[in-house]
Amino acid sequence: MRERKLLLRSRVALVTAFVVALGIIVVSVFAWFGADVTMRRQVDLSLQSSSPAKELREPGVDPESLCGSEQDKEGYQKYIVGIQLLRPDGTTCCPKGVDKVKLGPRDREPMPKFRDGMTYGHVGVRVLVEPIGAGYAVVTSRSMADVRDTLRQLGTVLGIVSVIGVAVAAVSGLLLTRLALRPVERLTRTVEHIAETEDLTAPVDVRGRDEIGRLGRAFSRMTKALAESRKRQQDLVADAAHELRTPLTSMRTNVDLLVRSEKTGRPIPDEQRRALLASLQDQARELGDLVGELVVLARDERETERVAVSMGAVVERAVERARARAQGHVFEVHSRPWTVVGDPGELERAVLNLLDNAVKFSPPASTVRVHSVEGEITVADAGPGVAPDERAMVFQRFWRSESARSLPGSGLGLAIVAQTAAAHGGSVEFVEPIDGIGAAVRFRLPVGRPDL
Repeated sequence: MRERKLLLRSRVALVTAFVVALGIIVVSVFAWFGADVTMRRQVDLSLQSSSPAKELREPGVDPESLCGSEQDKEGYQKYIVGIQLLRPDGTTCCPKGVDKVKLGPRDREPMPKFRDGMTYGHVGVRVLVEPIGAGYAVVTSRSMADVRDTLRQLGTVLGIVSVIGVAVAAVSGLLLTRLALRPVERLTRTVEHIAETEDLTAPVDVRGRDEIGRLGRAFSRMTKALAESRKRQQDLVADAAHELRTPLTSMRTNVDLLVRSEKTGRPIPDEQRRALLASLQDQARELGDLVGELVVLARDERETERVAVSMGAVVERAVERARARAQGHVFEVHSRPWTVVGDPGELERAVLNLLDNAVKFSPPASTVRVHSVEGEITVADAGPGVAPDERAMVFQRFWRSESARSLPGSGLGLAIVAQTAAAHGGSVEFVEPIDGIGAAVRFRLPVGRPDL
């Protein structure tokens, strides 16, 4: 049988009832014992005021006169059971009709004392033993029946009050908890709806500025972030499918030509065959580069390890790699040493993408200028430049201007630069070149931030 778990509001109500019950029990116990002590003190005072010890101590008064007399019922309080005389030899005497109290050896001690006792008629009494001299002592006793009745009634009242208090606390706790947890129930229904439908656009209706309101707003921000992430992922997949279709179609066409030539037995001329193979090689390389760039864009930046990175060394390595790829281009580098905290591989890839982009749009044998100072790297080319209305779109994935669509590349290079800059707390933007020729891209990074 599966264990049934209590709802949160039921658990809160039970805890509330338990705490209230514990408090009521503690208060009731203290009240009961306090009443017991108070009433015993009052009984002891009544015994002292009713005892004839003071009169029997007066000169010329014979203690034995107490024996054989009739007890004056009207002279004592109604609850006084009786008075008896304890003789030096241990025997006792008392007025007629008195129910004697059972005495013990300690009652012969020459000090007044209060104690609980029992009569021979099995009546529970409070006893006061007072020495009066010459070895005599007066024993005054009072019935405790009224005290016991009062304590019993008090216990009953406290028990009833405790039960009512616990019940009221449990019901109140359940109602208040249900009222307080109503926003949580709404949030739970929203979460369950999102889990069942995967609809990340479902609104989260949680109001207030308390902890539950903060939880609802945080969950709303999380769902919005997840929705944006899913949209970016879907856009990336759609764009990737579109961009992969072109090289794959071209590769399939070339492969079909080669296969058809083999099947029909009509060989392709060597020059055309070499051109087809070279085209396949270029398309395979382009496809590999595209897949690699897609992997970079899809990476979770939180998985990378951030360390102190010398940007001077990064620029130097990136320029060496770009120079090896370029044909006849000149790299003019002005670099100062500075440090950031980040992923060295990502930073080098971003700088290399800037350099490759500058080489791609620069005429042969032209100069690519690199200016690296603390907090920023600027790469300027000698190409046609970028129109002001297109500059914001250049950093989007797969975007290429009309003039650049005939050039090789996937349109992901500057998108990777923008993603790397954002992941490191920086930015990337187009700036006006110093000499007004070509385009200049500035890559900004925070210097030496230890929290990255």
